[in-house]
Amino acid sequence: MTLPCGAKTESNTMVEPVPVEFDFTGVPPPRVFEPPPGSKVVPRRILSPIHHYLSRSRKPFWSEDLIFTQPPRIYVDQKSVFREIASVTQLRRGDHCMITLNVLRCLSPWIDYLVSLMGSLELSHLYHHFVILEDVDHVDQFGVPRTKQGAIVHIMEYSNTVEGFIEEVRVKSFGEWLALPKVFLDCILQKARCGRVPLADYGDMPHIFRMEERLTEQQRERIVHDAEQFIANPQAYNILWSNCEHTTNLVSGKQQFTSPEVHFFLWSICRYFLTFFGLATLHAVTMQCYSRYCLQYPFWALAAYYTCTALPVLAQIVVQFGRLAHTVAASWRKSLISRNDVYHLLLKELSRAIFNGALAFGFLLWAPDILHFADGRYPIRISVAIVFAYLASDAIFALLAQVVTRILLQTQGHYWLIGGSDHTWEEEERIRAEAKTPKSKAE
Repeated sequence: MTLPCGAKTESNTMVEPVPVEFDFTGVPPPRVFEPPPGSKVVPRRILSPIHHYLSRSRKPFWSEDLIFTQPPRIYVDQKSVFREIASVTQLRRGDHCMITLNVLRCLSPWIDYLVSLMGSLELSHLYHHFVILEDVDHVDQFGVPRTKQGAIVHIMEYSNTVEGFIEEVRVKSFGEWLALPKVFLDCILQKARCGRVPLADYGDMPHIFRMEERLTEQQRERIVHDAEQFIANPQAYNILWSNCEHTTNLVSGKQQFTSPEVHFFLWSICRYFLTFFGLATLHAVTMQCYSRYCLQYPFWALAAYYTCTALPVLAQIVVQFGRLAHTVAASWRKSLISRNDVYHLLLKELSRAIFNGALAFGFLLWAPDILHFADGRYPIRISVAIVFAYLASDAIFALLAQVVTRILLQTQGHYWLIGGSDHTWEEEERIRAEAKTPKSKAE
């Protein structure tokens, strides 16, 4: 293979085509968009990360070496449990996997890694979903995950890159500026396409998450079969009602065409809208505190503020903890997680509820007093702090929790040190049964 004319190196400098020797078997060719009939635009070839790895221009960030197993996490719907994998070789066909959502993917390896790290540190709760189509047996010398037979491991996903999107718009617009708005609108509505993509294309985002499921071989075969059928007959992409999460949930063990992240996003938008409304109410009260209305009816103005700002945050904290506690108990009974995982999740999420309640709810509750001490003035920085109080408190707690967990793993080798065990519910029941068996025989 040779690098195409105009290709860029890692240092972003233009280079001439240079022949490179490597095994191109099973690798999709560089992406090319066919120009419309009559167009004089010359399409360019879009290289993906796997082309860079196999040409030895750079290496991915992952490896097949095992690292410490991270504790599980609760998904945004509080109904599912997922975990960051310790090595890419743990992935098997049929696995429902996620990476941190990255709208800037493939612009720079370091941008990709930074976004991936944010997801690992729980600073981002938006994910891109896909299904593994083959078992990962090993990672070759180029950093490409391969099967036992040496074939490249693929995934099913809806995907696109900024570079690919820009090139598609350029080619379809005939290179004319006047045609850009219409072509841009058409492309943005279908910016992602379902396809069979090498897993290695996410080598710059090494923090991969997998839903905790117990799948039989028959279920895995069914998932891969359905995924292949979906690739052959894909649905049109839509970020709200037909995105990557909808598709992955449909073909995976869940078998439901749903997107909890969309529901979570819409609820967050609604909560922010209520906060803005309550903020506007408080602003009117503060700026007109000497009016006749405010002197006679201050209670209703403050009630509107608390109802729209503090109560939604409190309700979210209480409801989320109740639902996740039920999910943790159910996951334990299904032997998806160990006793250590149960203790870790319950303590962590209870601490999160208390921490977020103390900061976010308390700040929203005391905002009127803060404005009073500001002598009636309404600084912009107070407004921003009020609107994003819950988001900031959750990010602070998540980062602190991840730092403490990683310190424990590095120093103690475990993330739970008091009691507990690494056994699941079924394993503990089997151990109890085996312990009783000798006593029965002795009697």
